Amino acid sequence: MPTPDRPRLVPAATLDHAALTALFNLGFSGYLVPMYMSEDRLREHIAVNDIELDRSIVAVDTEPVGFALLARRGSAAWIGGMGIAPSHRRTGLGARVLRATLDAARAAGVGDVWLEVLEGNQPAIALYEMLGFERVRHLSIWSLGPEPRAVVEHRTLDVDAAQAWIAAHRAGREPWQRADPSLVRMRERGEPITAVAVPGADSIAAAAICKPDAGTVRILQLAGLNRAAARAVLLAAAGELTLRLANIPSDDMSSGVLRRLGASLSATQHEMRLALSAGRSAESPPGAAAEPQ
Repeated sequence: MPTPDRPRLVPAATLDHAALTALFNLGFSGYLVPMYMSEDRLREHIAVNDIELDRSIVAVDTEPVGFALLARRGSAAWIGGMGIAPSHRRTGLGARVLRATLDAARAAGVGDVWLEVLEGNQPAIALYEMLGFERVRHLSIWSLGPEPRAVVEHRTLDVDAAQAWIAAHRAGREPWQRADPSLVRMRERGEPITAVAVPGADSIAAAAICKPDAGTVRILQLAGLNRAAARAVLLAAAGELTLRLANIPSDDMSSGVLRRLGASLSATQHEMRLALSAGRSAESPPGAAAEPQ
């Protein structure tokens, strides 16, 4: 049985990559949406999203039983995954691990910490809100199945040009995994990133940055001047493949377009934010209660 001093908390960097991968999958066992990481996919996740293993925290009993991964970009941070082994859930360990991770973020000069959580994961939401996280917006995960589609006028676009155009026309802040620094990391790793655009009166009416992935096309970033342009660039990007878009704000124009195209809503998430207070340790948050997970 866990005690206040057990399991012990150590930096994630103390685990080798195979052990960290096994812990990630153990922590997400029984999750609302099945999730599995291969060692290669976890390496990609860590590299692309700027996860800092020396500031991420793992809990070790006789073996690793919990973790929280911390990504950092300047004064902003993101929880890039958190999980507890089934044998140690509902013991308060999740709160210990996350508080230690938040303290590591504060020590690094972080001001805001972000995360996403599935809407149906009430124990995790309760934990995050207990620690001071606030809901910012709803995010949707969409999938549009493969089918023959009408050909729309479009052209390939240099990825730098597409990213600059999208940055100038996006409706709001991109979630962490689709933010500009993540795309830079993907390209540094040589991952296959492409871009398409549909024409408009001012040369471009919509643009999308895409990543082909085993018969699917993942939309990494997208912006359009209107719904018709957004629809056209989505169809151009998809071709006859399955189209996937993760963490699109539910009130974003493209969410409505996808719904009308018959796309499936795979999941919805809350995006949450914690403004860290420089003078208070996360070990003693106001209104602390027993951890519900």
